[in-house]
Amino acid sequence: MRFGIFQSAQWPEGTDQQVRLHDAVAQSVLADELGYESVFMTEHHFSRHGIVPDNLSMLAYIAAQTKQVRLGTAVSVLPLHDPVRLAESVALVDQLSGGRFEFGIGRGYQWGEFDGFGKSLDDRVERFDEAIDVILRTWKSDDPLTHAGKYWQYRNARPQPQPSQKPHPPIWMATVSDDGFDLCVEHGWGVMLPQAVPIETVAHWVTGYRAAFERRGKPFDPEKLILARGMHLGVDDASAWDEAGPAYEEFLALARKVAESPTGNASPMPFDSSAIRASAMICGSETCIEKLQEVRDLGIEYVIFFSNMGGLAHSLIMESLNRFATSVMPQLR
Repeated sequence: MRFGIFQSAQWPEGTDQQVRLHDAVAQSVLADELGYESVFMTEHHFSRHGIVPDNLSMLAYIAAQTKQVRLGTAVSVLPLHDPVRLAESVALVDQLSGGRFEFGIGRGYQWGEFDGFGKSLDDRVERFDEAIDVILRTWKSDDPLTHAGKYWQYRNARPQPQPSQKPHPPIWMATVSDDGFDLCVEHGWGVMLPQAVPIETVAHWVTGYRAAFERRGKPFDPEKLILARGMHLGVDDASAWDEAGPAYEEFLALARKVAESPTGNASPMPFDSSAIRASAMICGSETCIEKLQEVRDLGIEYVIFFSNMGGLAHSLIMESLNRFATSVMPQLR
C-alpha cells in the first residue's frame, strides 16, 4: 500500500494564522522525511474551515523544503479559477518541484465559496467541463490557444511554462458520482474518494467505479484510486480518541456548516458524522492495521490521511505521523 497526507490549515478561535500555516508546512516536511508518498493540500476560501486559498503557493513553498514526496492539490476547485492562469501555475509548480506535482481537481461543493466569488453552484458542472478542456488543450498543444467559451475567452494565448511531466501531471478527480467515475475512466484520471464515510459506503463507491471500467471494457486499475481517511495514531485506541476525537468531530461539524446554503441548494455533503469512530483511523497501531486491511480488501491500495484537524495540537500530529511511519507503514507496504 501507499500512504500520503491530506493537508489543511484551519484557524480555530484563539490561534494565530501564521503559526497554523507554518505548522502545516512542518507536518508536510516531516512526511517527506518519514517516507510518505505524497502531500495533498486543500483549497478553501472565506472561513476558518481552511485558510489556504492558494494551495499551489503552499505546495511551491513545501517543494523547496522537500526532496521526494509527491505534491498535489486536493483539490483545485476548477469553477473558481481562470483555467489558463491555473494551467500556468500548475506547470510552474511542476517545474520547480522537479516533476513531483499531482493535479487533484473538483467541481466544488461549498455554497459560501461560490457565492463569495459571485458564482452559482448551479453552474459548477458546466464551468468544470469548460475549465478542464481549456487546461488540457493548453498542455497538449504547442499552438496558440484561442477559445470562445461560455465562461472564458482567450485570443492567441501562449501559456508558459509548460509542465515538466509529459503530457501533463497525473490528474485526480474528487468524485463519488457515476458520471464522475465515467469521466475519469474515459480520460485515464484517478479518483479521489472522501474521508468520514463508513467502509460500507466506500465499498459501494468502489463497486460503482469498477462498473465504469467494465462499461468501457477496461481492466480495473487500483493505481487510479485514492481514499482519504481521518487519522490520529495514539499509543492505544482510547488515548487516540481522547486526543483527537473531539477535534475531528468539530472539524466535520464546521465543514458541514460552511457548505450550507440559505436557499437549500448546496451540494450534498458525503460526511457521515454518526460513524466517525468506525470510519476514521483514530486509534492505536493494531486497530489501524486492521482497518487498512479492510480498505485493501476493497481494492484500494493508496490512502491519504487527514491529521491536521484544527483543534489538535501540532505536537500530537507530529507524534502521530512518526508513529504511523514506524509502526504501521512497514507492515502494509
